[in-house]
Formats: sequence, structure tokens, C-alpha cells
Amino acid sequence: MDFDITFRGLILFGLEIRFYSLMILAGLLAGIVLAQREAKRLGENPDHVLNIAVLGVVFGLIGARLYHVIDLWSFYSQDPAQIFVLRAGGIGIFGAIAGAALALYVWWVNRRAGAGRGQRIRTLRWFDIGAPAFLLGQAVGRWGNFFNKELYGPETSLPWGIPVGPEHHFPWDSGAAAYFHPLFLYESLLSFLGVIMLLWAGRRFASSLRQGDLLFLYFIWYALERSALEFLRIDNWKVGEVPVAHLVSAVMIIIALLALFLWRRPPFLASGREDARRADSRPVEQPAARSRAAERRARRRIQTDADASTETESSD
Repeated sequence: MDFDITFRGLILFGLEIRFYSLMILAGLLAGIVLAQREAKRLGENPDHVLNIAVLGVVFGLIGARLYHVIDLWSFYSQDPAQIFVLRAGGIGIFGAIAGAALALYVWWVNRRAGAGRGQRIRTLRWFDIGAPAFLLGQAVGRWGNFFNKELYGPETSLPWGIPVGPEHHFPWDSGAAAYFHPLFLYESLLSFLGVIMLLWAGRRFASSLRQGDLLFLYFIWYALERSALEFLRIDNWKVGEVPVAHLVSAVMIIIALLALFLWRRPPFLASGREDARRADSRPVEQPAARSRAAERRARRRIQTDADASTETESSD
């Protein structure tokens, strides 16, 4: 049996299986399990998770790779064949987010067409299910960067600095083994913390959250997380002097805040409008029915008047 193990992966029967790919797969499986549990908790069919995941992997990988290729187009333009060498690493999370969102939309359109217009499909509910699951996949998958010896910050003397050989010093060229900030570790830990926060918020504020709120909380969390870590990146993609990740993060935060606050009606306005709507829909009140005693008195008065009129006619 031809078997060998290296820092980069496994060699089985002459085929190299990269740990990078295994960590991406592990993140995908972890996200699927969490999404199925959340779907069941929220009363949705957990069987749909696998269908969404298949589309999400395809669209997510395409989007993630496109983001990375555009970032390093100066390299890939010299050798376009390298665009399809995924095992060497090179994906952009923002591209993966866009691709996964598009996959969920495509699934929704297809399911709606198959179910008919009469069946309500809660798309935002599925985005809420997918938000913590996707973030969990990010947290696990980021460890693939560790095995690929990528996603490091500048050199550091901190005790948790990661040693990297000279061949991986780009863009740092120190010529000897040095210790670097493990950005993949920072992002992984922050993403795990974000998963806990989203799951807690979904349960603690279940009665007050709208469908889609967890998705927008995810936007804010990851945008802040990525923006903070971007200050430690030296080889990041920039437009002028501004990192593209900062621009994308700003857009995500603005969209999320608009959805969470400006689109939500203030409670006092909502209650006032609700009271007015109820008043408009309230049936017009009819005069109260007279009691039986009042009816008997009225009949006696009518009878008395009739008798008096008869006596007057007789006397005439």
C-alpha cells in the first residue's frame, strides 16, 4: 500500500489529498449538521439543507475563486491554467458569501416554481438558518490555510506566533525562519465566537427577531471581524490605499443596519397604526336593544292611547 503523510496532506496510492481540501470539506459538513438542527428547531424541513448545500458549494466555490483570481490577476493572467488549480488554495470569503447567497436564491426560485404560487416559501428564514452554519464552515475551513502555510500577518515575537519557512515568506523576505501572526487562527476563533453569538441571539430574542435578522447580524459580525484583521494584512487587495475588504465590509454593514433599524417600524408608530387599523375594521355599533320591560311599557302606552281614542269616538 502506497501511503505517506506530510504537512501538506496524505499520499494514498499515488494520489495526494491535501489537508486544505479536507478542512474545507470538514467545514462544509459541520455547517450542514448545524443547519439541519436549526431548520428542525425553526419548524422547517431539514431535508432541504442538503439540496441548498450542493448548490452552495458550487456557487460558493465559483464566487470565492473569482474573488481571489481578480485579486491576483497580475499572477493568473500570466498562467490562466492556474485558475483551476484549487488544491493549492486561494479563495475569497466575500466571493463565497455572494455565491452561497445566489445559490439559495436559485434554490428558492426553483422550489417556488415547483410548488406553485399558492405555497408560501420563507426565504429569509432559510437565510437565518444558513448564517450561523456558514460562519461555522468558515471557522473550520480556515484551518486549511494553516496547512497551506498562508494567511499570515507580519512578523511577531508573541508566543503564539507561527513559524514559517523562507519559501513562504511572501511578501516578507527575511531569508530565515521567522514567526508570524496567524491570521487564520484569529479569524477562526472570531468566527467560532460569532456562531455562538448568532445561536444565542436566535434563542434569546426569538420573540422579537424578524425573519432575516440573523443574516444581517452575520453581515455586521463578519464585516467587523474582517475589517479588524485587515489591518494586519500586508498583501491585501487594495483600491488606491484602501483595502477592498474594508469597502465590501462597509457595504455589508450599511445594508445590515438599514434592514435592522430603518426598515423596522418604531414600536409606538406600529402600535398606533395597529390601533387605527383595528378601529377602521371594527363593525359599526348598533343601538342597544331595548329590554323586555321597556318593550312591555311601550306596548301598554300604545294600547292605552288606542283605548282613549275609542272612548272619544263613542262619546261623539
